Amino acid sequence: MRASAGIYRLWRDGGFAIGALLAGFLTDAYGIPAYVAAVAALTGASGILVALRMRGTHHKPAI
Repeated sequence: MRASAGIYRLWRDGGFAIGALLAGFLTDAYGIPAYVAAVAALTGASGILVALRMRGTHHKPAI
């Protein structure tokens, strides 16, 4: 089952808003280096998760 565009935009836009708020709080509390490290760690974790869990639809199964 595929999600509608409205659901996709809800999660995307909500992530932008929450991410901006958390970035501001993190920067105020711990400084810019901690913020940059947190963003790098989350981006890396996201990439690893996608590489492990998602599969493309254009690949033929290996026999």
